[in-house]
Amino acid sequence: MPDLTIQVQEVKGLAKTALVILNGSIDAKTVITFQTHLNSVKERGINRFILDMENVKYVNSTGLGYLINLSDSVNGEKGGIALVKVQPKVKVVFDMLGLNAFFKIYQTRDEALKHFTSEPIASATEQTVVLKSNAAPAPAPVHQPVARPAPQPVALQEHPPKAVPVAQHHVEQPAAGELHIECKTCRALLAVKDVGTYKCPRCFTLFNYVGQGKASFLPRRKAMPLQLSLNFSSECTQGLIEFVKIVAHQAGFQDGSATDLVGAVKNAVDSILQHAYGGNDNNIYHVMLVTADQEIELRFADYGSSISPEKTGSDGKPVFGLARSVMDKFELKSHPKGGNVLTLAKKVK
Repeated sequence: MPDLTIQVQEVKGLAKTALVILNGSIDAKTVITFQTHLNSVKERGINRFILDMENVKYVNSTGLGYLINLSDSVNGEKGGIALVKVQPKVKVVFDMLGLNAFFKIYQTRDEALKHFTSEPIASATEQTVVLKSNAAPAPAPVHQPVARPAPQPVALQEHPPKAVPVAQHHVEQPAAGELHIECKTCRALLAVKDVGTYKCPRCFTLFNYVGQGKASFLPRRKAMPLQLSLNFSSECTQGLIEFVKIVAHQAGFQDGSATDLVGAVKNAVDSILQHAYGGNDNNIYHVMLVTADQEIELRFADYGSSISPEKTGSDGKPVFGLARSVMDKFELKSHPKGGNVLTLAKKVK
């Protein structure tokens, strides 16, 4: 039997909508087939996907990244992706990464169909163009429709959140009714015409033009999460540590702070192995890493026994004592589907 089977059924009575029934795992061997198959469906004009994942046991980081890109590409076409019957071991990764902002998750196919027939789709008519940049040569003008930012709990186009007006950013009023605004993030000079929510096509920062020459920039999205699934071998642990070192130095951490991060990572991995899995290294855990604004956040997720945040070892010391002492944020929660989610974060000092 193939490692992954894919059945596609177009939904009658609902234009440009397909039901995709998956069976198996989306891993290194099958992810190319998965991508190719869904790309061919999209090329037929489908922009609304209902993915039945009842029989999907695993989705690797490449598969998750592809689904996010597919979601971004169809949302601007009044489409989207709805997931049905996601298995607990897969859903814990979705929860850990905050992917509910990209996909709606339902218990039945009928609920997913109702989502596409009843939910209003935000207009994508607002556009902005890069004119020039004070920091780098400007690219050719690119028209970029506003898309839903993610991960965010609110669709910005439907209910734009309030932000503090940024008066210090360059704003000028040229001829022909256009307004030129300097992007807060990349300093590109943008042209807008009407009140609305816009996205810089260079760095994807969102901003609101509220009229009368006033523009407010929304908080910058974090970088795309990097997600790994690892076992407890010494090679995997050392690989994770080296990876964290590289990311830490790129984020601006000095040697001392980077050493603290490495110690916290090793403490987390060792504690999960010993206290969630009882020392049985024939298991896996997931790590998600995000960097933004000179901060590193790591989330560890496992499927083992629940660990109390106050748990102590045989020596009477807290099992996560090192991680608690060197990190700015320590949060350990039991996942409702089983296992633990540990969040660690540290800012550059």
